[in-house]
Amino acid sequence: MDTHLRFSVLNRDLPAAKDRTAKDPIIAREIQYYEENFKNVETVDDLLNDYRLYNFMMKTMGLEDMAYAKGMVRKVLVEGTSDEKALANTLSDGRFKELAEVFPFNKDGTIEGTFDWSIKNEALDRRIVRYTNVPGEKVEDIDRLADYYQQKMPRDVIFTVQLLADPALYRVITTAYDVPDEIIRGPKDERIEWFEENFDIDELKKPAELKDAVEKYKDKVEAQRVENTKNIVEKYIQANFEEDEGEKNEGVRLALNFQRTATDISDAYEILGSPALYQVVRTVLGMPESMVGTDIDNQAALINEKFDIEKFQDPREVDKFVKKFVVLYDAQTGAGAVPTVQLFAGNSNAGISEGILTAVNALKFGG
Repeated sequence: MDTHLRFSVLNRDLPAAKDRTAKDPIIAREIQYYEENFKNVETVDDLLNDYRLYNFMMKTMGLEDMAYAKGMVRKVLVEGTSDEKALANTLSDGRFKELAEVFPFNKDGTIEGTFDWSIKNEALDRRIVRYTNVPGEKVEDIDRLADYYQQKMPRDVIFTVQLLADPALYRVITTAYDVPDEIIRGPKDERIEWFEENFDIDELKKPAELKDAVEKYKDKVEAQRVENTKNIVEKYIQANFEEDEGEKNEGVRLALNFQRTATDISDAYEILGSPALYQVVRTVLGMPESMVGTDIDNQAALINEKFDIEKFQDPREVDKFVKKFVVLYDAQTGAGAVPTVQLFAGNSNAGISEGILTAVNALKFGG
């Protein structure tokens, strides 16, 4: 089956096609393992040293071919993306930046969200830190933070500035009450003003309100964990689905990937940073093979000259673009004898025929 026909068949019911992938026994077992074990990961080394979790992550992010480079992967994960000099931001392959964003870790190697109970966190009340710890037992951060909040708030908090200065209290209240991110990370004066306008300290200290805040906090944390797990599992299924299709026809895999990710493209450099996106765009825009590996700025300039990247924000434009790709892909890879190309080709040995070019050019881009 040629690229165009197979791609069209799949698009008639993509959810059903992906559901069949998810039900594959091997894939289902790996998903179950991830769901049961990733929640126990506390450090980047916990993840890297678990063969199945590590390979699940790399497969999910389309980086299975780089699984051998554990040292580099570790550096990407712990450095994150907030620093422009971080490794993920300096690599031309955009998959590593996405990896660091989807699986965030702190610079000390702990998984993002892990709370620092050590003495280095001087703003904490060490007395309550000791009370909330159970020697010889592992107490989850979610439970310990909730306990800390219920003990600390009614005893010692009188002013808003005290609430904001304690990182444990601040973590709980900002999560429980959906405080906007721009406030959480904003200047101190603005945070104080916003909290004083939106919260009454005396009300927050009442038993019923304390209980409500803790319940909201736990529910929000659990809901976020479930949502994150769901999103990653969906990415894993998608990666396997596209890989399975690619084993039969690489053009279908490229088309599916482009269809899924094109609306996220913001500039030509993102295309150049993704081998899969680059191949699709290069095919459709007719960029010569000789340009591969040449100056990246020159390639970006040519892409911008031939196509307005902003059009990818319109799903209809993405649809037109990918339809051009699947027809041209078959023509360029010598699929002259397959049904779709035969609809246009007058000579199966003539490369890209005039008929194909006419049909492809009829798929005009908007604007």
